[in-house]
Amino acid sequence: MKLTDALSNWLSIKKVHEERPADLAAKDTFDFFSEILKEDHKVENLSVSLKGPFYIVDFTADGVDQSERFFADMIDALYEGIANEPRFNEEC
Repeated sequence: MKLTDALSNWLSIKKVHEERPADLAAKDTFDFFSEILKEDHKVENLSVSLKGPFYIVDFTADGVDQSERFFADMIDALYEGIANEPRFNEEC
């Protein structure tokens, strides 16, 4: 998996995990992508900010400071899809 794809997936599930902290599937998936970034791409020091229509992800990979940007609406789509699906919002 390419670094950009892993970051995009990580950021999308990060949003879901933060909005739904009791969702264990979201936590497990977030942990999975965090591990991919750490182990496969040697990513450290992740930080995320929202600037205009973009999420900006700053990080260090293999000792080099880098930054990637992603359209916020694309990243937020996963969370919005889950939030709008009644079967995922039933109380247990």
